Amino acid sequence: MEVKNTVSDNSGQQLLTGTKVDSYTTILLYTFQDFLKWWYIKMPIWHLRLLNRLSIVVDDQLSLSLLSKTFFTPWHRDYTAMGFLFGIVMRLLYIPIATSIFLMIFFGYLAVILIWLILPIATITFILTSLIK
Repeated sequence: MEVKNTVSDNSGQQLLTGTKVDSYTTILLYTFQDFLKWWYIKMPIWHLRLLNRLSIVVDDQLSLSLLSKTFFTPWHRDYTAMGFLFGIVMRLLYIPIATSIFLMIFFGYLAVILIWLILPIATITFILTSLIK
């Protein structure tokens, strides 16, 4: 008894439609469509998840949210007036620096995502303009 496979024909070629051998144009269009789906849908989602994880790690390393929550607590649990004053002054100096570092990393990675999205369009544009000239 012979088992018939509907995914591939007798020559072993993978079929996209399952009824006949696909033409080169169908395979090329499927490859182009698959590339666009990967480049513009799957990878931006991956990059946004990485940006979320990156922001969590940078916030954890800089202790930005922790210092913002404990802004009025004394420095090293010194409950004197000097401990409160020194804690507030140190946080007033550190929080803007940490916020600027956090924002530079965040917007820098957003720029990477934007470059990722623009790169194929820019490449095709530059190739076509060089061919026209």
